[in-house]
Order: sequence, then structure tokens, then C-alpha cells
Amino acid sequence: MSDELKAPAVIVQINGEGTTQSAFDKPLQYNTFPDVGDLSTEAQRARILDYLQNHRSLTTLEARHLLNVMHPAARVMELRKRGYDIVTNRREDADSQGRLHRVGEYVLMPGGCGE
Repeated sequence: MSDELKAPAVIVQINGEGTTQSAFDKPLQYNTFPDVGDLSTEAQRARILDYLQNHRSLTTLEARHLLNVMHPAARVMELRKRGYDIVTNRREDADSQGRLHRVGEYVLMPGGCGE
């Protein structure tokens, strides 16, 4: 199996408005973030927070494939408890085989800086 994932052809945003967005600009790569081998919850939270601070958003599939975080919802909940204002949008996203999955899209709101 190749380390490269095929970008989905279409991403459908499910936010009550039925907005359709274009696919990712680049193919996804597995575990491209530094130090993805550290599986401690603290390291996983740090990777998610760093990603959200440097990108527009993070989906469940991106967290799993890019950051090696298998249960991002739990890490996002822990970040919220620490004071970060993270909004979850529901959307459909295609996996590397083109199968659609309903996933969360996490967005760190401006000023949602935490403790």
C-alpha cells in the first residue's frame, strides 16, 4: 500500500446549508507531522492544537492520517475543557478508497486560546 492517499473528489459540508467544497489541493500523506510516534494523550492534544493553530480546520480523517490520533473527538473534548473554543461541524469526507464517511471537522475559533 502506498503512503499517499488520494484526495477526495468532492467534500460535502453538512452544516444545515448543504455547502459543497472542493477537494484537498494536495494528496494526504500518512503521519506527516513530526513525532507522531508519541501516543500519549498529551502529545496527541499538542499535535491537534498545533495543527488547528496553523491551519483552517482539521477533520477526523486528517487527524488519523496526518497526526496519528485515532480518536480525535476525545482529544478535542480535552482541549475544550482546557478553555479552547473549538467548534465541530459535521460533514461527509471520502477516505483513500473514495468511500464517504460522516466525520467531524474541528475549527479553532479566533480568541479561543485556552488556559
